[in-house]
Amino acid sequence: MTRRYGNVPLTSVRLLIVLGLVLLGVLAVTVRSVRGGRRRRKLKAGLGGLLALSLVVALGAAGVNRHFELYRSWHDLLGPSSADLVHAGSPDALAKATAPVSTGPGVPTHGTLLSLTIPATTSGLDVGGAYVYLPPQYRAEGFATATFPVVQAFNGSPGEPVDWINGIKADSQLDAAITSGRMAPAIVVFAPTNTSVLRSLECTDTVDGLLDETYLTTDVRSWVTSHFRTDGKRWTAIGYSTGAYCALSLSFRHPTLYAKVVSLDGYGAALTDRYARGLWKSNQDKLDHSPNWWVANHPPAGIDVYLLHGASDREDSGDALAVWRALTKSGWWTPASRLVSDPQGRHVFPAWLRAFTPSMEWALPGPTAPVGPAQQDVPRTASPSPKPHPSRSPAGRQSPQVVVPGKTSPTPSARPTARPVPSTPSASAAASPIAGDAASPAASPAASPAADPPTAG
Repeated sequence: MTRRYGNVPLTSVRLLIVLGLVLLGVLAVTVRSVRGGRRRRKLKAGLGGLLALSLVVALGAAGVNRHFELYRSWHDLLGPSSADLVHAGSPDALAKATAPVSTGPGVPTHGTLLSLTIPATTSGLDVGGAYVYLPPQYRAEGFATATFPVVQAFNGSPGEPVDWINGIKADSQLDAAITSGRMAPAIVVFAPTNTSVLRSLECTDTVDGLLDETYLTTDVRSWVTSHFRTDGKRWTAIGYSTGAYCALSLSFRHPTLYAKVVSLDGYGAALTDRYARGLWKSNQDKLDHSPNWWVANHPPAGIDVYLLHGASDREDSGDALAVWRALTKSGWWTPASRLVSDPQGRHVFPAWLRAFTPSMEWALPGPTAPVGPAQQDVPRTASPSPKPHPSRSPAGRQSPQVVVPGKTSPTPSARPTARPVPSTPSASAAASPIAGDAASPAASPAASPAADPPTAG
């Protein structure tokens, strides 16, 4: 039975108005009621001030939530985050949660989402909680010795790994994609991307000794490979917002660790704003952590890249296209790489929710992964196809457009991007609410789930 907590959506203007009016009312009542003795006045003023402060915090939180659309309903906020959740904070609980179970002749339709802490053995950071998703096959009969590829997911900043579960519904999307055969079974690690609450560490080892990059590339990897049956191959990195920047930066800087990277509204230049203050040891250190600069000054490393940008957000489009131009100009863009434009996408969780499954099916395609127009190879020198009639997803949104390097100019959206769109041929796809692909005719490593990733350069 569905629980109901109210009819006011958490992302609505009405909620902000209601909270604002209540705050004004509390302030007015507090001012008018401060009468009587000194002790009574102090008590009333204290209680009124505490209530007013609580409302200010609630109003601010509601405003931030409206901007990012993390919790869209009261059920998202108050309901269970995952039906697959298992707390595995102790060694005994982890051993029990990962032990094989009798599943009968078939494979379960749900994986296991472990809530645990990945220790910062080398980095020495004070880290928060993490999650590890195990596919349905991991504990099933007949798979006791099977090994699995690994995906490392980077959350945005500010943010926590749980945002992947509450905001993007990653575990339920993984269940559906793997069970349907569209995605190969994989272990997905949601480790805390940013261990500071006062600033964004940008997944780097900072000048003042906070070893965030070491934690994400050394501590997390060594702990995961020693506790789960991984296949020993290079991982896939995926992130949204700042997490997408982290996925790009760490993948390019550590090509022996990562074979593929998915950037959902990421950027390619290291930040130096107030929230990312005091990070870099030098200007060269900042450049080394800028993906656009890195690919221009280092040889290609055989990493496949999936870039999503929300075409309704000028900054997102400009950042993603800048990354794409840097990759194509430097020779880092591979035949399997994809540039995906969501015509109505913005820098919000619903856009990343729509993009998650198609990007995972691209990174780790299963036996029934989309074929045909959604993965059709198009020569780079091909003439652009006529613009089709915009298809609609079940949610009523236009299917995204995907472009690859070439000589003609697509139109990712009616709204202009922050920078001129580079010349490309285009292909539209309606096989998925978010993904369609076009690539060069060269063979793609993503075409076969069993294909080994390319060797790092």
